Amino acid sequence: MSRRKPHHEEELPFVALMDTMTNVVGVLIIVLVFVGIGLASSVKKILSDLPPVTVEEHEKLKKQVDDASVKEDPKKLEEELAKLEKELKKSAEELAALDASKEKQNIRVVDFDAIQKQLEEKRKQRDQIKETVAKLLTDVDKLKARLDQTPVFTPPPPAVVKLPNPRPMPDQAQLYRFLVANKRVFFFNEEDNFEFLEQELKRADSFIAVSHETVKGPDGKPVMQREKSGRLSPKRRTTYDLKKLTDYFTRRRLSNREIAFEVLQVPNSNRIQMRTTPLPNAGEEIERVRMFTSGFQNLLRKLKADPKAVVWFMVYKDSIDTYHAAREVTDQLGLPAGWELSGTSNITRWISDEYVVNVTPAAAPPPPGGPAPTVTIAPPKATLD
Repeated sequence: MSRRKPHHEEELPFVALMDTMTNVVGVLIIVLVFVGIGLASSVKKILSDLPPVTVEEHEKLKKQVDDASVKEDPKKLEEELAKLEKELKKSAEELAALDASKEKQNIRVVDFDAIQKQLEEKRKQRDQIKETVAKLLTDVDKLKARLDQTPVFTPPPPAVVKLPNPRPMPDQAQLYRFLVANKRVFFFNEEDNFEFLEQELKRADSFIAVSHETVKGPDGKPVMQREKSGRLSPKRRTTYDLKKLTDYFTRRRLSNREIAFEVLQVPNSNRIQMRTTPLPNAGEEIERVRMFTSGFQNLLRKLKADPKAVVWFMVYKDSIDTYHAAREVTDQLGLPAGWELSGTSNITRWISDEYVVNVTPAAAPPPPGGPAPTVTIAPPKATLD
């Protein structure tokens, strides 16, 4: 058999690669040539633009550069560096010690803004306190001035007061009331006062009275009452017009020599009250009461003849010493007596139910849940001292 001839087409790729590489290298060489030409022209241009420098100027500039450069001994620099490191280490140790002391003593960092704010608040409080103190000092000066103008208080002379000895009130006692007010002792004669008022009511009966009627009892028969003469007569009741009655007594201003009368109408009631007010010169003062010929002692001597008579003092708060003097005279004359504090310097009493006004009392509403049991508390009994 004949031998197969070798195939030479396998060498073609290597030849093509070599051609390509040769082309690339040639291009790179051409580029480098151009770059070198451009760089040479740039350097030439820069050198052509620089000003010409002589040899003396060059030496001078070189000397300046040498002088400006720092010339230090390396050994000395190492020593200074070691010294700085040592100081830095010491500062770090001191800072660590301070931090440990702060944590140990619980020291807080001062907030200067907060302190400034507190300081401003304290200043405002101080200013307010200063204003208050100034005002108080002004008031103190005013009080001192008033105190300098105030007369020195002279206490009254001591008074001898006996302790009370409570005793029961006599049966069917007849009370004779004395009002002690305005440093005076005034005899309240209820019988004469009511008689005087009754005369005034009868005088005005024709133009203020609304009706007249006979009072009847539950059995429908007239209620009989005993007159001063001792005989029995039917009880009568007169009803007055409220407005006319009020206008009449307001216009009249009734009074006798010692007292002024005022007729009062109680709200929601047809009953009438009489207020008795002593006139400024009524009654007797302490000096007069102690005199044997005083009206007070003359009246007590007349009352002593009545075994049922009891002297009853109604004492207003401004006349305690006057009451003590009157009570001393009463005890010396041997009359039984008692007393009570009066809230006013006048006396108010109900008028007899024979005289009423045309007002219908309103009925009280029933209590919720049915009528409640009636509880009556007896008032304390009056006793003699």
